[in-house]
Amino acid sequence: MPTVDIRGNTDLRKALRIFAPDLEKTLRDEMKAGLAPVVKQARGFVPSTSPMSGWAPRSFTEARFPFYNANTIRKGIGYSTLVSKPNKNGFTSMARIYNQSAIGAIYETSGRKNPNGQAWVGPKAGGTGKGVSRSINPKAGQQFIENLDPLVTSLKGRGRLIYRAWAANRGVTEGIVNKAVDKAITQFYARNLESKFSRAA
Repeated sequence: MPTVDIRGNTDLRKALRIFAPDLEKTLRDEMKAGLAPVVKQARGFVPSTSPMSGWAPRSFTEARFPFYNANTIRKGIGYSTLVSKPNKNGFTSMARIYNQSAIGAIYETSGRKNPNGQAWVGPKAGGTGKGVSRSINPKAGQQFIENLDPLVTSLKGRGRLIYRAWAANRGVTEGIVNKAVDKAITQFYARNLESKFSRAA
C-alpha cells in the first residue's frame, strides 16, 4: 500500500517536491507547454492602439478610469503552475491563466453584465456607487461597448482575450494539463509501491 496519500492539489505538489522533485519539475514543464500557447494567442488579441480616441493616454488626467495601454495589458496576461489559494467553495487549481491588469480586465470583460453599458445617472448625480455612468454623455457606456471587439464565449466564461483564446483552444490545453497531472500521480504511486519513499536531498 502507498505510504503517502494524495488528497488534493496541495498534497500532490508537496509530496512531489519532497519525495520526487524530478516528477514535480516534469509536471510543471508539461503544464507550461499547454498553457503558453493560450497566453501567446490571448496577448495577440490585444489591439495595438486604443479602440477609441477618448481612451488613449493623454498628458493630463480627467478621471481615475485607467487609460488604454496595450503593453500593460499584454504584460498582465500570463500563467501560473503554482497551486492557487482555495476559492470560496474550498477548491484549488493546479494551473491557471490570468489577466491581472486593471485595464486588461476592463477590455476583457466590459459588457458581460451590462451589454449596453452601465446605467447613466449623469455627472451631477449624488452618491458614490461604481455601477453607474456619470459621464456627460448619456450613451457613453453603450458607445464604449460598441467600440470593443465582440465578447467570445468559452466553457470558462466570456471575454475578448484569455476567454477568446480559450475558446479557440477547444480544450487542448485542459487535456494537456489533466494528462500531465494524471501521469504525475500514476508515476508517484508506482514509485511508492516499489519502495518506501524517503525525503529527497
